[in-house]
Amino acid sequence: MSATGIQLTASRTDLASRGLVLRLVDRLLDWQDRERQRRHLSSLDDHVLADVGLSHSDVEEEVRKPFWRA
Repeated sequence: MSATGIQLTASRTDLASRGLVLRLVDRLLDWQDRERQRRHLSSLDDHVLADVGLSHSDVEEEVRKPFWRA
């Protein structure tokens, strides 16, 4: 405890639960970003897809994946 009576260190369980929460938030943000990227990919025209070496069937296959699958 500090002179103000506030605990300055966290217990192992506090740190573990924070780690779990941070991993969960990180996973949710990854899923959100993956969904955003797939929506963007589906909006690209033929010329742009050809430039990056993708076909419409490649895009359809990627867009059909659930957000949790990489």
